[in-house]
Amino acid sequence: MTTTYWTELTELFEYKVADALAGRVPRGGRRSLGLLREELLQAPLEPTLLRRLIEADRQYRAAQKADRPPEPVRAGFGGPSTWEAPATTETDESRAWEELQLLAWHHQAARQVREQALRWQREATLARLRVLFTVTENAERAGTGTGPAVPVPAAHDPLMDLHDPEVVQNLAGALSNLLLTDTGQQRVRTALSQVAAEPFPRHPDEDVLAARLEAAEREPLAAGARDALIRALKAEYPMPRDPRERPAIRAAARSVTEFLEPLMAAAPLPTLGVVPHGSVLYARHPATAMRGPDEGADVLVVHLRGGQAARWRGLDLLWQPIGKNWQMQVGGQVALLRPSRDAPDGPQSIALPDTQLRAFVSGDYLMLRLESQAALELGRRAALGRAVSLLLDPGGEFVFLRLARAAAQLLRGAALDLPSLQGASARKYHDATPDALLAFARKGVESLMVRLSRTDPVQAAQAFHAAADALGMHPLLGRRLHEALHVALRSPETLPEPLSGETFELPDSGAFLSVQLGDAPLTLQAGTRSVTLRMDYKSELAVVIPGHAPMILQDLLVVRVPDLNMILVRHGSWLAAAAGHDEALDVIRPDLQVRAEPPSLH
Repeated sequence: MTTTYWTELTELFEYKVADALAGRVPRGGRRSLGLLREELLQAPLEPTLLRRLIEADRQYRAAQKADRPPEPVRAGFGGPSTWEAPATTETDESRAWEELQLLAWHHQAARQVREQALRWQREATLARLRVLFTVTENAERAGTGTGPAVPVPAAHDPLMDLHDPEVVQNLAGALSNLLLTDTGQQRVRTALSQVAAEPFPRHPDEDVLAARLEAAEREPLAAGARDALIRALKAEYPMPRDPRERPAIRAAARSVTEFLEPLMAAAPLPTLGVVPHGSVLYARHPATAMRGPDEGADVLVVHLRGGQAARWRGLDLLWQPIGKNWQMQVGGQVALLRPSRDAPDGPQSIALPDTQLRAFVSGDYLMLRLESQAALELGRRAALGRAVSLLLDPGGEFVFLRLARAAAQLLRGAALDLPSLQGASARKYHDATPDALLAFARKGVESLMVRLSRTDPVQAAQAFHAAADALGMHPLLGRRLHEALHVALRSPETLPEPLSGETFELPDSGAFLSVQLGDAPLTLQAGTRSVTLRMDYKSELAVVIPGHAPMILQDLLVVRVPDLNMILVRHGSWLAAAAGHDEALDVIRPDLQVRAEPPSLH
């Protein structure tokens, strides 16, 4: 955590305390004040910040004592207790949250086990698949108490049918069901340890046979008679398994353990009645209620009885109760959602163009998980961000934003409203808040992209050329705007694999940097300015710039402050960031350059 981070939180606490002392409800509620106080009291603050915190906390506690009636003192006790047990009472919401997290994890784990088992089926000896079978069988027997543990079968056991894909899929399903509970996971771990310790037992007559064979070798017989005796002895006793197979099975058991342990470690922990702040849309409790769907997240949790509709990731969601089930309409499709615990085939799937929705239901709560091609979707969003950043360039009195509005009017077949497009009209853009201006520019870019997708490229280029001419701008500006929109529509950015870390410097070239978001704050350096991204107390990704109000990043954010132009896009925990570069408008003047022909983009 940086010093700036703790300084800002300390200042926020002081402001909230001041509101409380003045009789006002602190922003975010009194609960948010208490949570912020708890976090700061445990934080590694510098001495100066610590003194400020102690002073503000002293005033806060004094005000609380003044408003609270005195508590009776019990006989034989020195005073009232200052310790309060944390609120861990389970609610329908907390139970549903815990079950939804478990169901989503189990679905992912079952898919990974199934895919891995089918890959192991290609091995010649099926060593790891035989280990997987033994572990699953012994874990199930331990749960039902039916029979002793079985050894790892031989490579060509006639009773096994591990070459059959259906058998392997059923085996993977049985194992994934064991992973659904803590007890089942413990049985799996125990069975793995047993296989590694003793892949298969020694035959009870193995030592007797070895002694008799050794004695037969010493008999004073002719070579033919001795061989006949040895064959007779081996026929009397069943041959033991080759002991050289044990190291190979132990190696396979280690490989299976290395695959299963991360899966089991990723299982969600019990919530103890606590639901993360700002994590449920239409939640019953204000502390857990989400202000709006997170457009940058792959998962959305909804309290279905709290509303009837939502818009998320460009999808219009409508739902209504049907008995104990729910009917949902998404993208023109209608699905009947049943409680996931009762669904034999696991979560329900809603197929959409270029993506798929997984629906998990627990009571009145729904979890939607969007499964799409993350790299492609984030690349499209990055290209969109570059076009939005171009419109937000304040140079030339927002020349590109005015030019985009003019081109939109021409593409609609309307006459140009020139008075509303002149430089004086840019005053409202200068006066607008960053959030409002970003939303306006993004809506304009997306509307133009829809128009361009339905318009012949040559006609579209002529419209941008005519718009620039009508506004007295150089045609190169119209060409530049048309190219940016064409790229956003047709050519997604190619993003590198995300990196892990806490501090990065953005390339001067303007290329995107990919980062995997974690729990720790992330600092991005762009020239002389630094930007910190961290989760705030409402579980929203805040973008903090010294000297400016924090901004919230959902799926796309263009940061434009003095000496800083940054494009940020997010898909789940994958963040892409680039330093923007403004156009050199001072050299694009009609008297300095030859008018360019309209671009021909295909």
